[in-house]
Amino acid sequence: MKIVSKIMIGVIFLIPLGFVFGGSKPNQSNVTQSFSESMTDFNRSLLVSPQKTSVQESDLKSPSEIKAFFFSFLLPGAGEYYAGSKKMAKIFFSSEILLWTTYFSFRTYGNWKKEDYRNLAVCCAGVDLSGKDHQYFVNIENFDTIREYNEAKLRQRQFDEVYPDTPYYYWQWDSGTSRHQFEKLRIASDTAYHRSLFVIGGIVINHIVSGIDALRLARKNRQENENRVRIGLAGLPEGGLMVLLWKSF
Repeated sequence: MKIVSKIMIGVIFLIPLGFVFGGSKPNQSNVTQSFSESMTDFNRSLLVSPQKTSVQESDLKSPSEIKAFFFSFLLPGAGEYYAGSKKMAKIFFSSEILLWTTYFSFRTYGNWKKEDYRNLAVCCAGVDLSGKDHQYFVNIENFDTIREYNEAKLRQRQFDEVYPDTPYYYWQWDSGTSRHQFEKLRIASDTAYHRSLFVIGGIVINHIVSGIDALRLARKNRQENENRVRIGLAGLPEGGLMVLLWKSF
């Protein structure tokens, strides 16, 4: 991992191993020279190969903010998991499952009701279903016969909406009750389809919000890593240990 810069905060202590284990204490000039050489070596090792020090590379690694955003934008919760927040990952992933379940529930219910009103139109109004658009079914629920419909359109001078008086467009309800039942089924189907569209909007919002949240978590993680004071060990040529504190930015 590339370290942009580092600040050496200080040396906690210097322990000559020879002194600890009964050996002679090195003189001041040797300690000073050893300290200088070790600082140089330790500094070079941080710039070139951080894994060679006692600080592991994984300790310095922060999640990418861009990756976190796009992971969650593609699959809500994935970016949060990548950024280290399993709790938020579960929340957004559960929301995604709930939203898609709701969407398919509305679509399935709408299909059921659509099948019901189309079958009712065949058995109670003699409708030929082939090639009919949605507006046709809206029209037949408001008039008992095709003749009544065409007469109304002619009075309104809406000549382009008049149906040819042929078997293909023909309908005639057997009763007003059947027609009203057809209307209820058709409205229930359309309402379910419309609600499914709102759920799609919620799904899109969930992806965007999850992406933003994952970016925030990754940024927070990076800032915490940058502000963290780390401890490292460096050996002295004269046989000692140097404990260092440093902070990366």
